[in-house]
Amino acid sequence: MLRGASFNPAAPSAIGGSTPAAGTFTTLNAIGAATLDGDVKVGNATTDLVGFHGIAAVDQGAALTAQLTLITHSAPGTPDYAIQNLVQNTGFGFATADEGNTVLSVILNLQTRVAEVEQRLEEKGLVAAN
Repeated sequence: MLRGASFNPAAPSAIGGSTPAAGTFTTLNAIGAATLDGDVKVGNATTDLVGFHGIAAVDQGAALTAQLTLITHSAPGTPDYAIQNLVQNTGFGFATADEGNTVLSVILNLQTRVAEVEQRLEEKGLVAAN
């Protein structure tokens, strides 16, 4: 938009000129700085293609993997990220193998969901690919 100008598609008027600009615009190419004020939509359907930062435009991705129920836990004194196979013994462990496996399934679910978010952000060009 030109500074100080506005466009109302219901009642088209001049944009940077003296003649009203009626019609539907299918392409807008702005060189330099551009400002969009108010309620701005980019794409009005999940099938519309949108791209950022020179990345090819794509439609809206599928829904993420369903989130599992949140777990409750106590914070570890010293985190140990080398998780081994779960065994029933007299050392520190989960009360049941199911409890331990539930924790592992929640971790895997979170990893899956974060990877999906990362992939969607990359495909839209909002973050650089790894």
